Amino acid sequence: MIADNYLQLRTELETALGKLLRLSSEMRRDLATLDTLHGLLRDIREPLLFVVVGEVKAGKSSLLNALFGQEFAKVDVLPATDRVYIFRHGAAEKSVEVSAQLTERYLPIPFLQDFNVVDTPGTNTMVPEHQTIAESFIPRADVVLFVFSVTNPWSQSGWQLLDLVQKKWLKNIVFVLQQADLRDCSEIEVIHRHLQDTAMRKLGFAPPVFSVSARKALRARTTGVDKEELWRESGFGPLEEQINRMVTESGVRFVKLQSTASTAGVILNEVADEIHGSTETIARDEKHLGRVNEFLQVRKDQTLRQVAGFLRGVEQACRECARQGTRLLEEKLSFWKTWRLVWSREQWQHDFQTEVEAKLRQTVEPQVENAVQLLETDLRGLWPQLQDAIEAQFASEGKTQMRKTIPDFARQRRDLLQLIELTLVERVAGKAVEEQLARMFRETAAWLRLPAGIAAAGGLITVIVAMSSASVADVTGTLAISAAVIGTIVAFTQRRKILAAYEREMEKKRDELVNAIEQQMRHAIDVFYKEIAIAFEPLAAFCIAERKRYEPLVEQADALRELLGGISRRLGVAA
Repeated sequence: MIADNYLQLRTELETALGKLLRLSSEMRRDLATLDTLHGLLRDIREPLLFVVVGEVKAGKSSLLNALFGQEFAKVDVLPATDRVYIFRHGAAEKSVEVSAQLTERYLPIPFLQDFNVVDTPGTNTMVPEHQTIAESFIPRADVVLFVFSVTNPWSQSGWQLLDLVQKKWLKNIVFVLQQADLRDCSEIEVIHRHLQDTAMRKLGFAPPVFSVSARKALRARTTGVDKEELWRESGFGPLEEQINRMVTESGVRFVKLQSTASTAGVILNEVADEIHGSTETIARDEKHLGRVNEFLQVRKDQTLRQVAGFLRGVEQACRECARQGTRLLEEKLSFWKTWRLVWSREQWQHDFQTEVEAKLRQTVEPQVENAVQLLETDLRGLWPQLQDAIEAQFASEGKTQMRKTIPDFARQRRDLLQLIELTLVERVAGKAVEEQLARMFRETAAWLRLPAGIAAAGGLITVIVAMSSASVADVTGTLAISAAVIGTIVAFTQRRKILAAYEREMEKKRDELVNAIEQQMRHAIDVFYKEIAIAFEPLAAFCIAERKRYEPLVEQADALRELLGGISRRLGVAA
C-alpha cells in the first residue's frame, strides 16, 4: 500500500497521543495542555492529499484506481468534462456539489480515511478551474501525479498548467508515463528523455519519471492470476517506493509527525515528572509516617516506664497510712486490752478500719492528683513535637489529612481521675482487713478463755482451801499462777500475730491499690496514644489510596515513554 510507512508511524503516534491524552486527563492537567493534545491529534489525522493532473484520456482515473487497488474513480471521462472531483471518506456514498465545477464525492472506502484524492479535468480542456487547481490544490498536495500518456506525450497543455504553478510547489511532483504497455522499451526510453529535457528547460529541474501500466497493476491487485508477473510488468513498484519516500522522508506530513512527536515528548516528560514526583512525595510521607509510628511507640514505652515514678508518692502514702494504722492498732491492743478480748463483745475493729480507710483516702488522693498531673504534663509535651514533625516533614497535601485539633487533655484527665476514684473506693473500702481482724480477735478470745478461766478458778479455790489446808492451797495457787502466765504468753503471742496479719493485709491492700491505679493509668496512656494514632489514620489511608492511584499511572507513563521514544527515534527526533 502506498505511504504505508508514514501511515504506520502516524497510527502509532495517534495511539501514543491518545494514551497521553488519557493520562493527562487522569492527572487533571490544565485545559491548555489537553487542548494542545486534541489539536495534535486532529492535525495528524488529516488525510493525505493526492492530486492527479494530466490530459483527458491520459489514464488519470485508471492510475488512481490502480494505486488504491479499487475502482472508485470514473474511467473514460469525456473530453468535455470540466469538473474537479474530490474523493473523501463517508459512511454512505453521496456526492455534494460544492460549486458548478467542484464536486465532493463521499465513499465508504477504508483507504479514503487516510487519503483525499483530487481527480482534475484534463489539461487540454482549457477551463478556468486550472487556475484554481494550480493555486488551491497543488500547494497543499502531499503528492502531485502529473500524468502523460505514451500515445501522446508531446502535448503542451500539461506544461501550460505547470506555468501557473510556483516553483516552490513543484517539489512533490512526480511524472507518470501511463499506458506503458502500449509502447516498447525503446520508445519508452525516448519519451523519458523528452520529458526530462523539457522539464529541465521549463522548470529548471527534472522530476522523477515512472513508466507504468495502471491496467496491469489493478489486475494484479484485484485478481489472483499471475499476480506477481502482472505487478512486475506494471512498473508500479518503483512508483510506490517514490511516493513512500516523498511522504515519509521529505513531506510536510512527516515534518508534522516529527513536530507532533517532539511536542508530545515534552508534555509527556512534564506529566511523567509530575507522576514520579507525586509517588516520591507519597513514599516520603509513608517513610515519615513510619518514623512517627516508631516515635510514638518509643514515646509510649517511655511514658509507661515513668508510671512507676508517677505512683511512687501514692505508694509512700499507702505505706505511711499502714504505719499509722499499725501504731493505732498497737494502742488498741495493749496488754490489758488484749486480755479484755476474753469478755469483750465490742466490734471496735470496724471503727478502727473506717478510721484507717479515711486516713488512707485523705493521704492517697493528693498523691493520685499529683501522679495524674505528672502524666498529663508528660503527654502534653508530645503534641507540639508531633505538630512540628507534621509541619517540617509531610507534604502540604498530606498535612490536610491530619487532625489539627489538640487532644482534650482536660477531659482525659477528668476521666482518669474518675476511674481512679472508683478504684480507691473499691480497694480501700474492702472488708478483707476488717474480717481478718474480727476472725483473729475471736481466735484470741478463744485461746485466752481457758487459761483465764483456770487462773480465776484456781485463785478462788486457793482462797477457799487456804482456810482448811495450806498444802492444797499451795497447789491450787501454783495452778492459778501458771494459768495466768500461760494466758499472758498467749495474749502477747496473739497480739503479735494480729499486728503481723494486719501489716500483711495492709501491704496486700497497698499493692492491690497501687496496681489498680497503675492499670488505670496504663489504660489511659493506651487510650491517649490510640487517639494520637487515629489522628494519623486519614494520612495513612490517603497514602494508600494515592499509591493505588499513582502506581498504574507510573506504569502507563513509563510504557508511554518507551513507546513514544521508539516512534521518535524512527522519526529522527531527539527523545
